[in-house]
Amino acid sequence: MPRQFIEPMSSLWRATDENSWFEALALLGRKYGFDHTLYAVIPRPGMRFSDAYVRSTYDADWRQTYDERSLFRIDPTVAHCLAQTSPLLWTSSHFSERNQQEMYEEACQHGLCTGVCLPIHGPKQEVGMLCLVRSDSPGHTLDSQVQHSLPMLTLLRDVAFDTSRRFLDGYTERLVPKLTPREYECLKWTAQGKSTWEIAKIFGCSEATVNFHMTNIRSKFGVSSRSAAAVKATRMGLIDPD
Repeated sequence: MPRQFIEPMSSLWRATDENSWFEALALLGRKYGFDHTLYAVIPRPGMRFSDAYVRSTYDADWRQTYDERSLFRIDPTVAHCLAQTSPLLWTSSHFSERNQQEMYEEACQHGLCTGVCLPIHGPKQEVGMLCLVRSDSPGHTLDSQVQHSLPMLTLLRDVAFDTSRRFLDGYTERLVPKLTPREYECLKWTAQGKSTWEIAKIFGCSEATVNFHMTNIRSKFGVSSRSAAAVKATRMGLIDPD
């Protein structure tokens, strides 16, 4: 790829830590005419939206409101990035439902009025977005600006994802439940359809002991049933039920 395309992104590769990496990303966003930057990724299937890796220059009060009210459930930019790979140039018109309109009005008060979201779909089933946002609503001006710089913004999204992998890996390790060897075995046999009685026979222990391990497993995964824990662990790639 020509040097003139790569050189502007070099600060992301040169960043020595997470904070300097995101500062470089936000600076590149401003270079392309955007006031705010958000980078969010759910690192593994089965993880909750509340577990997403998020860095942003958004107003802290708005981020708190967004999280507390779980506004991702109605956010059309999130719905687009989960289902599509093409960029979304969003304006007030994309917030068509009444609750979406109310959400948009609040966001605008915090300087988030229009922008572009670039979906992220990684090779390990990571899903997320890079959002670059303006604090005004320039209409056709923004549309022509984004169309002109879209190839570079797409490249920025790809480079940002590539260079963030080192931070995502560490973040994921902190979130994935830590299982003991016996808990791991219990979960693996559960995923293969074994009952408590059958697992107890395999281990040569009592059913009460198996139930003790399963209670710990459910607690670690934050679920109410052993089957839900097995499904979640499989999606996270912790166990292979085959």
